[in-house]
Amino acid sequence: MAQSVIDILKQEHEMVLSQLSELSSTGTSNREQKYNSLKENLIPHMIGEEQAVYPKLMDSGMKEIALESIEEHNAVKSLLSQLDSASTSEEDVWVAKIKVIKENVQHHVSEEEEEIFPEMQQKMSSDELSSLGSSYEEAKKSAMPMAAR
Repeated sequence: MAQSVIDILKQEHEMVLSQLSELSSTGTSNREQKYNSLKENLIPHMIGEEQAVYPKLMDSGMKEIALESIEEHNAVKSLLSQLDSASTSEEDVWVAKIKVIKENVQHHVSEEEEEIFPEMQQKMSSDELSSLGSSYEEAKKSAMPMAAR
């Protein structure tokens, strides 16, 4: 049976937060490679949530928090875009931007895990959560080519 969307998202949150922690310290080796790996995980995750999860939240009476989540994604995407054009040789500026991304992602993750997920569990059956997990995975797969840019 398909995995619950909540379980999938929690696993991905853990992985991305770990990557952000590593990137937010100075003197990180292979920074560019690690940053690319972060984007390969984070961008499809955000797009998958936006295409599969948030529309379902809006249909389930959680429109306000879904819209806020989308705006949080937009802020992170904007910062990622700034990092893409920043030089890794200016490590202090680069690390400062990563730290802001990390703070935004930590805030977003805690809202999802402490507010959104419990409400989803109340409003949706385990079959619906598994089905949403499959929809999320499909949306994420279609986003993979975008993450490689």
